[in-house]
Amino acid sequence: MNSVLITLAIVLSPLLATDLVLAQTIGDITKALGSGNTASLSAMMDSEVELSLLGDENLYSRDQAIQKLSTFFTANTPSGFSQVHQGASKSDNAEYCIGNLSTSAGTFRVYIYVARKGEKMVLQELRFDRE
Repeated sequence: MNSVLITLAIVLSPLLATDLVLAQTIGDITKALGSGNTASLSAMMDSEVELSLLGDENLYSRDQAIQKLSTFFTANTPSGFSQVHQGASKSDNAEYCIGNLSTSAGTFRVYIYVARKGEKMVLQELRFDRE
């Protein structure tokens, strides 16, 4: 009986660890967005990020994306982020989150997409639309 439980624990632990990494990554990103912390966002980004700010959409390097986000956060000082929906994409290697970013200039709907790259989850897409 004990050997069966040990085997189950060994088999299931990578799956549970993956879910924990996904949850931490999304949580860390939403926390950074809610406070406008571009340094934290930068640390979680892929080398290239698809960024859409109110219809201005492009694929940017990490540094370019952070520069764009810094400009956006200066004009729209964040005061919090509330998650509306979270789910996994059809592949087991990606997750998304949709939420509302409260700012000094109003509320924005934000779409977050993270995917596995090597052993870690990285932010690959951010979209901001007027609520």
